[in-house]
Amino acid sequence: MMDFKSFSELREFIRRYNSISVLEIGTQKCWQKWETQYSDHIDRSHSNTERNYAVRLMLIASAGNPHRREKISVQTFDNLIYTYHNWGGHTISDQRILEEEVNIILSSILDWENKNEKQVRNWTLRLSSILNKEVIRTHIAGLFIQRLGAFQNAGFGYPLSRIHRTIKLIELLDRRSNQQFSNDFFNHIGLIPTNYFRQFLACLSLFGFFAKIKGFLDFSQLPVMEDELEQLGINSENLKVFVKQNSTLFSSKADTSFRSKINKTLKSVPDFYQPLFYNYLLEIPFIELNNEKFCLPDPFSFTESCWNQIKSIVVNHNRSRAFEDYLENVLFPFICPKYFEKIPEVKNSISCKDKRADFLITTQNSYIVVECKSSVMSSDTSAYFQADKLADLWCRIHSALEQIAITVEALNLKDKPVIPLIMTFYDSIAASTVFGEMVKQTDYCSLMGLNIPPVVYSLHEFEHWISDRSLNNWSESILAKQNALSPVLPDNKGHNYEHLNDIHIL
Repeated sequence: MMDFKSFSELREFIRRYNSISVLEIGTQKCWQKWETQYSDHIDRSHSNTERNYAVRLMLIASAGNPHRREKISVQTFDNLIYTYHNWGGHTISDQRILEEEVNIILSSILDWENKNEKQVRNWTLRLSSILNKEVIRTHIAGLFIQRLGAFQNAGFGYPLSRIHRTIKLIELLDRRSNQQFSNDFFNHIGLIPTNYFRQFLACLSLFGFFAKIKGFLDFSQLPVMEDELEQLGINSENLKVFVKQNSTLFSSKADTSFRSKINKTLKSVPDFYQPLFYNYLLEIPFIELNNEKFCLPDPFSFTESCWNQIKSIVVNHNRSRAFEDYLENVLFPFICPKYFEKIPEVKNSISCKDKRADFLITTQNSYIVVECKSSVMSSDTSAYFQADKLADLWCRIHSALEQIAITVEALNLKDKPVIPLIMTFYDSIAASTVFGEMVKQTDYCSLMGLNIPPVVYSLHEFEHWISDRSLNNWSESILAKQNALSPVLPDNKGHNYEHLNDIHIL
């Protein structure tokens, strides 16, 4: 194992090698993971962990020189992954820093409550009155240990479901806007949505199966497209539009390059946050090399980027409404057609106490009250676990739970346990787990009139966890976990993504 005294030493070590050689080795590793079928969950988890470190090593290499003579070897790259994985800096053990983080979290919660005083004055409970210094201090070390799990499990789940789900959300946005969304999409991007998402599948084939070197493609040597593909809009012109819109330079000094983005990020956060810096391939999945040559380093990040690529257009079309439409018209009718209801809004509302959560699902052993909050989570909170961003996240979670608690009381849901489920757009399971553990050590749940702390999932996470479980089985597993009982095994009666079977883009 290599020995580095600081994370900056590891970064400097990578810079001694030709930066493109690091990109080449890392890309081969990521594509190998993509093409390997794992029957064992533990093997798949280990593979995903290794991939996430390979991605960070490639991004760090962008600060290097593409003209250096010395090329990195596979063995050295693997040793760097091992060193990175066992890096002590993943967690924060310095008591002085931990105490500082406690103070930042507390002051950030108070700042949030002051800035949102109108909303907070109607709360049943101020979060600052529950999460005092003693409670946070008890869990602060666990909070930063949790960062490692968040990093290692980033991007889990069935990758292509992200593309299919995004297409379905676009269909719903179009339906609500009388096709105006598609018009805005075309004006912004130059492709209609269907053709745009066909390029995802085309790129996975061209950069993978048809590439001489996995992940690398020279546009001057594109194969001739069959007439059938041309008619579907998969042609060299559309591919170039798609790739160029979603790429940037690697080691250039330009402000938009990966080098500039990574350097700016690492300069903006303290040393102890740096090992878990944000994966910019989730925003820009392609790397522009030179002379019409491009690299797709990580197909997993590529599929995960599909929502980020279009979110700037979606912002103007009420994405939260599309989110609810998806649950109401696509997912819930498939997994619980007779057991869910859209909770109606209170007519002539005169008080914040009249606000309701979005959905109620009745299972054999529980009620699941669902509140959709598209803005609860930012895409990088799970990466850094910065104290101020976590405080903001926890305040938003608590605000959503206030709405759920009001709904539970209004609907008189007392005969079964209630699972308060907060749904977000961005993956959030790890960033919200410690919040649940902290409040379990307080009177939080009883004061809020609930049985368990909030369960916070992104749409992708929720669909992943119920892909092999019925909702009854899933709710049993959640309650068992909250009550420290033996784990409930999947009943293999989940949706298996069949609710997205009608997505046909080829």
